[in-house]
Amino acid sequence: MKRMQFLCLLIFIKLFTLSKQDETTVGYCDISSRECGNQSDIVGDRRLLIYDVNPLEGFNLRRDVYMRFAILLHEAQKRGKRKDWVLVLPPFLNLLHWRSDQVDNRPIPWSTFFDIQCLNTFVPVLELHEVFDQNKALEIDVLYILQGFDDPFENGIFEDKWQITRDCKYDGNLWGYNNITFKEMVCLRFQGFIGKLWEVLLLHPNAQKVMITHGEIPLHNNYGSKTYWDCRKSMKFNKDLVDTAKTYISFNFGCKAEFCSNFVSVHWRRQDFTQSRSKDIPSLGGTVKQLDSIMKKQKPNITNVFIATDASSYEKNQLKSKLIILGYKVYFYVPSNLEKAKFKDGGVAIIEQIICSYSSYFVGTHESTFTFRIQEEREIMGFDSTSTFNRLCPDTGFCEKPSKWTVVN
Repeated sequence: MKRMQFLCLLIFIKLFTLSKQDETTVGYCDISSRECGNQSDIVGDRRLLIYDVNPLEGFNLRRDVYMRFAILLHEAQKRGKRKDWVLVLPPFLNLLHWRSDQVDNRPIPWSTFFDIQCLNTFVPVLELHEVFDQNKALEIDVLYILQGFDDPFENGIFEDKWQITRDCKYDGNLWGYNNITFKEMVCLRFQGFIGKLWEVLLLHPNAQKVMITHGEIPLHNNYGSKTYWDCRKSMKFNKDLVDTAKTYISFNFGCKAEFCSNFVSVHWRRQDFTQSRSKDIPSLGGTVKQLDSIMKKQKPNITNVFIATDASSYEKNQLKSKLIILGYKVYFYVPSNLEKAKFKDGGVAIIEQIICSYSSYFVGTHESTFTFRIQEEREIMGFDSTSTFNRLCPDTGFCEKPSKWTVVN
């Protein structure tokens, strides 16, 4: 039983003005471009730590993987070590859950979604397009290809370990670039906390540009600690996204404060969860019954309900109609064509998260990283935890209460 609980914990932990800018500005640096990042001017003698994530992983998990690497470097530099290292931000490219007609084949930089200056207050970072050399190319000294061990509990014990192997291949897409090369590739199995990676990096102590694949495999060293929350607080969103969300809230709910008392928000996860986690989420009818019960019990004086969801148009219309019959006013964020082109699917999702963060009461989906990020925002903003850590339950069976990862200041 203890082994299963520990395994579950480990799995849980693992868990714009762009339309007016040219390709170089938005972070795409192809071999024919006349303007690219100039490594000699920007990078200097600093060593680069680049990481990649399994192409199948979603946007919100990628945000968490960034935190693991940022904290890894921050902790080392706080101890006076590896001060010449810089974390390189891997761009976003056609993620699995991005399905709008605005998806294109150009890598999207982090500045589209986040305030880079704020990220730099925690750890030094650069966008990938900033580190191409004067020949518009990037040669990485060593590529470490991570794989998991077949049995994480070999001999009944989970332990931090790594082992060099010969059987592997790089399964990423290099973010759509065709001008990135490697001097050397190393295959290894890895399990445990991310601090163990320093042992791996010492295999090539003189390498200036290092890349780690499958950055989702190493686990947080200090999930939920003050350092974790310091890193999370530095991940402030792009100002345009925040302003767009605030404009929506002001227009629809007449609220201009961070604590809005007149609407409840819901993250209603559908699509892949209806297959992979069908026992953890309610049916459409069950969702209506639960929301009605929650509203009457927790916020009887509120009738406004904002819903962030990946549901189909049919399901959204059905949910809205049924809630309207019960006397509720239902709101979805529907971006304009200009907003979709400017912010992409990732930015649209962040706008929904910001709106949910400002609501009087929030109800999420069990074990969804989209929900986790909203809960974190609300913790940072100072909402009472009872208004944040709530979930939609399955129609029948056991309904596990959400874990409360509260902010540490």
